[in-house]
Amino acid sequence: MMIKHQEGHASNWRVLLILFFLTSIVESMGMSHVFSFMPVYLQGMHTPHVATWVGILSAVTFVTGLPLVPLWGIWAQRFGGKAIIIRSAYVETVVFVVLGMSHVLAGVFIGMLLVGFQLGNTGVMLAEIRRAAPNERVGYAVSVFSVASSVGMAGGPLLGGLLTGIHLINLHGLYILDGILSFLVGTMLLVWYRQPRQQPHEQSGRRKQSPAKLQVSQAEDDGVTSGSAAQQSAWKAAWKSVQFTFSLRISWVLFGIYTVLMMARQMVMPYLPIVIENLHLHFASTTFIIGILMGLTAVIGAVITVIAGRIGDRLGFVRILAIAFAAAIPASVLLGFLGNVLWFTVALTVFSAGYSIGGAMIFALFSTRIPESHRSTALNLVYLPLYLGGIIGPTLASALTHVGLFGPYIGAAVFLLSGLVLILTLLVKRRSSTPVPHSPQSPSM
Repeated sequence: MMIKHQEGHASNWRVLLILFFLTSIVESMGMSHVFSFMPVYLQGMHTPHVATWVGILSAVTFVTGLPLVPLWGIWAQRFGGKAIIIRSAYVETVVFVVLGMSHVLAGVFIGMLLVGFQLGNTGVMLAEIRRAAPNERVGYAVSVFSVASSVGMAGGPLLGGLLTGIHLINLHGLYILDGILSFLVGTMLLVWYRQPRQQPHEQSGRRKQSPAKLQVSQAEDDGVTSGSAAQQSAWKAAWKSVQFTFSLRISWVLFGIYTVLMMARQMVMPYLPIVIENLHLHFASTTFIIGILMGLTAVIGAVITVIAGRIGDRLGFVRILAIAFAAAIPASVLLGFLGNVLWFTVALTVFSAGYSIGGAMIFALFSTRIPESHRSTALNLVYLPLYLGGIIGPTLASALTHVGLFGPYIGAAVFLLSGLVLILTLLVKRRSSTPVPHSPQSPSM
């Protein structure tokens, strides 16, 4: 009986990993289609001031989602992770169908506004994987799941560019196809996803923990769920989570660096399709060329990131993070001025690798520099910089396009430079891995 139980447990977490892997791929692939081909989509609608609207639409994507960031984890605890994850897939369906059926700017605006309600599933899926996988396989399971997003973001432009490039479908059809895939993913989760139940040994495990771990558990309870989460509003619990996370100086530093990185990315990426169009490559359709350049550079960047991760284990994550930012700064500037496809591809590859490495190193620092007592709540809020950067970055970029298409790229380089200064300060001062807590009201560096 014990052997059968263990085999069933092993089978369950592997099935869960496969389901979430497919879910993440479909979501990231669909969103890569949106951001890669949005300028071309707007041009097909004869939208005026496309460059300005690209920035506005990119920012709108995150406006509705920002207030919900700290709530998804709370709601997952109360209503179950399955409901939150399936909700995301079905909202994706609505988003892509609205985009695919839109033939005017207003429809696209509504579709992008709805994106904020589909986000918030990644952290919940990670938590479910950690809960379901055996302790000795958690690292493997999380690493496999993390690859899915990169695969989707890299493969999405390639596949979308190919399908539209050979005129099998147009962009309207591509977004409808993404909606169908999202619906199938939601149904797949509804049918096959069995939410792990808390085992009796997990419920009593806290009583068997060492005194140090008991203190960690108590700290998490005091910071997030004191007074019983079920007896307080979700907003109050979420606010306590935010306060608890930012009671550490290192949290301000890491979240600040990550926000700067996301702002720079969101200033650069929405305008890449327009810059690629201006390269005047006529050997294939515009969408095919965009897909090839953005997809291949993303793949190469992901491979370089894996290598950088291994080097980071030896040299230190902060050093590799500094190198990534230093490389991305000139690459960002060059992307705004280069007219040669070869050098443009090189610059885009360097920028993609710099962004990817930067994100990976920041996640590694979250896992090593933030004390265990605060780590869980910090990881629940780890995508807060994505939303802040997703709003501020494109908004500024949209304004900077009035001085020229190079404006957003110069602006991104300035933000990356400020982030590099912050990283170098962190490197020089060699902060302790267990920083001293301070009041959230005085977030001094």
